[in-house]
Amino acid sequence: MDKEKLANKRLSVSFHQTFIPERQYIAALLRYVATGQKGTDKEISDQTGIPVGKSSGKVPAIISYCSGMGLINILKTSGAKEKQLEFTPFGRVVLLEDSNLSEELTQWLVHLHLCRKNGGAEIWYLSFNKGYNTLGMTFTEQDLAEYLERNCGKRNRSPLGPLVRTYDEVAAFKTAHVLDLQDDGKLKRSPAPLLAGFRNGYGAFLLSLWDEYFPSERQVTITDFESAVHWQKICGWNQRQNETVLDMLQDAGAITIDKQMRPWVLVRRAEAQQFWTSLYDELA
Repeated sequence: MDKEKLANKRLSVSFHQTFIPERQYIAALLRYVATGQKGTDKEISDQTGIPVGKSSGKVPAIISYCSGMGLINILKTSGAKEKQLEFTPFGRVVLLEDSNLSEELTQWLVHLHLCRKNGGAEIWYLSFNKGYNTLGMTFTEQDLAEYLERNCGKRNRSPLGPLVRTYDEVAAFKTAHVLDLQDDGKLKRSPAPLLAGFRNGYGAFLLSLWDEYFPSERQVTITDFESAVHWQKICGWNQRQNETVLDMLQDAGAITIDKQMRPWVLVRRAEAQQFWTSLYDELA
């Protein structure tokens, strides 16, 4: 694994400019990317209807969200203010089959991408990945805000931003029930669902992470994979749930598992692309 190459770049604490990721705007941006055009924030706003102002606006926030969600890549262009965007394999299949991001599977996968150590968003990484051992699966909003403040340093406004609202508003990702407000006022984090229809999505996500962290290796121990990738933490699974999903991925042909070894050894059997292509094939 090339540690220099993996610089763990994440979206900044305030990349969202306090805007939640509204699905209607994500859908509009995906349709824009499909045209192959490049443009300034103002030009993208004119084409998509996503609001933008003179000094700030939703266009840069939505572009950043889509990047952190693993839907697009942002390419360098010669013009300082022009942006050239391209689909990832995940983004392309979402455009074709669930462009409004209404499926629970889609909402879970964009969430999991935001939580990545490399390529995700800082606040999502801290809340749902690094903070797993500290916060657990049930916590108050104040617990979360204080944890983020400890990790982000003193700031003029709370680093929590729109994270909680993202999972409380239907316009964003409430359907996934990633984070729910309980009757006692606490926030309850849900583990990623153990549903057979989700296995192609989990297979695609695991194999794409494998491409990034272990590109030249066909097998890796479950502990080395977790140490590098934080797969189990991101998904919020306990050990038994994680093992259940790995068995599902073995059944799907993504990996095989050598259970004679301790720790288990995962052996790669497929490429991420074939699972992205069949992402929605098994949904009921």
